[in-house]
Amino acid sequence: MNQDNQPLTLARPIDYIHTVQEALKYRQDDVSYTYLMGASGEAFRFFYNRTDPEAGMNTFFHNPLRATCRTLGYSFEISYDDTYEAASERLQENTRAGKPALLPFDDSCPFLTKDDGPETFICQNGSRYQIKTAELHKEWNPSGGFLELGPHGYYQFVIGEREREPKGRDAALGTLRVARKMAESRRKIQGCAIGLAAYDELIAHLSGLLSRRRKLTEHNVSKIMKWSGQPLTQFIEARTAAVDYLQMIREHLEDEEIEHLDEAIAEYQKVVGLLKAVQQVLPSLEAREDASADDKAKVRLGLTLSRIGLWRHSNQGVQTPKEALSHFKPKCRAAIKVLQKAVVAETKATKEIWGVLQTSDKTKM
Repeated sequence: MNQDNQPLTLARPIDYIHTVQEALKYRQDDVSYTYLMGASGEAFRFFYNRTDPEAGMNTFFHNPLRATCRTLGYSFEISYDDTYEAASERLQENTRAGKPALLPFDDSCPFLTKDDGPETFICQNGSRYQIKTAELHKEWNPSGGFLELGPHGYYQFVIGEREREPKGRDAALGTLRVARKMAESRRKIQGCAIGLAAYDELIAHLSGLLSRRRKLTEHNVSKIMKWSGQPLTQFIEARTAAVDYLQMIREHLEDEEIEHLDEAIAEYQKVVGLLKAVQQVLPSLEAREDASADDKAKVRLGLTLSRIGLWRHSNQGVQTPKEALSHFKPKCRAAIKVLQKAVVAETKATKEIWGVLQTSDKTKM
């Protein structure tokens, strides 16, 4: 496993992967962000719901925290309590035992450790700061599961001891299987299409907005403008991580497997470029600013975490839906053409990943 530190490139809400990296460092295991994006399966994510284009950011094929721990050989526990009092007592026990506990806050996913002061925790999510019990009660809201469905209550994800050291090859092939499943799944999760089907859903949504029979409205345009902001940025960062992860696991594969892997890498590189082109074409409700390395290293506590390596384009053309309405259709047509090319590249990448897996199966025989 390549343990080299990688530049952090993340768009909220996938900051939980960054938090896992910090929690593992706390356990004296320094695993790169890129590797964690691959091991969790998040490098290969894409979900789309035309009714709510932002929903895909919070939709999961499986719990990425579980997947990460299993890939790395860590034990783990997802704890649930129906009252804050019981959850707080459990958290106290975990932190006293030196176990990093990840909590789902409204705007982040930090992990907490015990402080020497009374009724005080140390909260870490890109920055280290103290949080009092009263403040914790405000931040730690009950929810219907922690990155998966569950009864309504208070959740915490506890990373345990490392029980085994997985073989790099086995871990790599396992991740590739997940990547293929995510690309080819035809089912919907919480109304979101997945992988290649998500592309189909997005393109169909955009194509429907071009219909002469349908009047284009500010509401319709605003949905696409929301998606072309943070959700598309997250998508770009996921595929960028996919490229880096596949290059990282190359050392664990052999001969014909590597040939297929290199083809997959080349196709995902095309996808990254094409998605960036889509973000250049479509208007967005969010400012996309060029930032210096120093600016990118600044962290706003509990909110968006940005580090060197975050790709953003200039703040040109940021508009309201009303302003974007008059010239939206030409931009929409252009985006569809680029997305269709991205579908071809994604399909080829998935085919090459399948080639790696088939070749691997042949060598076992």
